[in-house]
Amino acid sequence: MGCKVLCTSVALLAYLMFFGHVRAECTQPSFASRNVVLSNHLSTQNFTNGSTVTFECVIGHKPVDPKASRSVTCEGNQWTSLELSCTRKSCGSLADFSHGRYDMTGNLFGDTAKPVCDKGYMLAGKETTRTCRDQGWDGRDPLCESVKCSAPPAIENGQLVDEPLESYNYLEAVSYRCNKGLNLIGASTLHCSEDGTFKPDPPKCFDGCPTPIIPNAKRIGGKSPPYKLGNFIEYQCGDGYRLEGDGYIVCKANGWSPEPPQCIVLPTTTTTTTTTTTPATPTTPKPPKRTALPTPPTTTTTPVTSTTPKPSERTAPWVVALIVVIVLIAVGVIICLIVKRKR
Repeated sequence: MGCKVLCTSVALLAYLMFFGHVRAECTQPSFASRNVVLSNHLSTQNFTNGSTVTFECVIGHKPVDPKASRSVTCEGNQWTSLELSCTRKSCGSLADFSHGRYDMTGNLFGDTAKPVCDKGYMLAGKETTRTCRDQGWDGRDPLCESVKCSAPPAIENGQLVDEPLESYNYLEAVSYRCNKGLNLIGASTLHCSEDGTFKPDPPKCFDGCPTPIIPNAKRIGGKSPPYKLGNFIEYQCGDGYRLEGDGYIVCKANGWSPEPPQCIVLPTTTTTTTTTTTPATPTTPKPPKRTALPTPPTTTTTPVTSTTPKPSERTAPWVVALIVVIVLIAVGVIICLIVKRKR
């Protein structure tokens, strides 16, 4: 009877040690895909059976279902399912502001809105992009001012038709004229553009092309200087020279086109008698044949690969518990046998 009681006690103790240890812990839970974090920043990595932890939404997010449970419990070495799931908060759409609007990537947490002014207006100060934060849109509406152009540029040998102003509004125009006897090249009227500059480029006042100086050339066509816009000249080189380039040039806004040619002196031809002596080709004796030496045998050494078994992984706690149980049962059986023999 005593032996049975002893064996039963050992078995019960082993059961409690084994199953009590296996069901004792859960690792720290994580539900990152639901955009949640633990409410309390716990440093504990293991939780006993029956432990409960609470979750909350990450910054910039809100519960999909406000009534969903936020807690999970450690049961049988695993956590119960988490009902809480969170989604990005909405900051709402930003309304257009005076003389401008927003170019938005969206209206949820993390999205941005870039201010854009209407045509003819420009941002006052530094451009600032607004971002949807946890508490709503950061920053404030920018200010768009009417585009202003400073005084237009002066031109050489010409002037503005009207007296210049200190500044001009968007699309206001100015006109140029040249001094008497000169031709105006380009647009005579410029407008204040949306980027705050006058466009197109200011004109030029053309006073003619300079007289070309080409040594050893003579004019065979065209007029004599001064040369005005559209005048032409045709050239020919003198004896003993050849013309390099185009002999016909026209006076244009950027000067002569194409560039004036040149007269290049012709080379003098000289006849020279050359006597060529062919040297005898020496006979080179053939090199003696070489006898190939026997190739010594090649010894290949194959490295021996030693296989080192990987270190065993750390023994799981339940395995240790199982070993302890087996040892206790064995001890109990041995004690029972000894008691029976004495009787």
